[in-house]
Amino acid sequence: MSQGKKDGVGALGQFIYFDALVMHGPGSDHASFGGIRATARKHASPPSEGGDETEWLNAVLDARVKVVREEAAHDDTSRVDTEQRTFLKARNLDLRTPLVWRTYGDRYEIS
Repeated sequence: MSQGKKDGVGALGQFIYFDALVMHGPGSDHASFGGIRATARKHASPPSEGGDETEWLNAVLDARVKVVREEAAHDDTSRVDTEQRTFLKARNLDLRTPLVWRTYGDRYEIS
């Protein structure tokens, strides 16, 4: 969460960072959260450095999806595609309710 605050991302960015950190762990190798973030920096800048938040978060998700597809145990990217990217495409950076999404075919809603 502290990295998200340093990078200037809002609630959606915090969610994206938290999920990536839990799944990939801390560190600096290419498959860790630090590596994912480093790859994203090659394509965009975080908001704290004047970058566009949506562009930055798309770069983070693109880097993460690439890593997920390399890992046999984590090759399913639907959580990224049907949750996080859904909110990002809607430009709902603050995760304003209602939130509606599908994951693994099931519909969810938070009012």
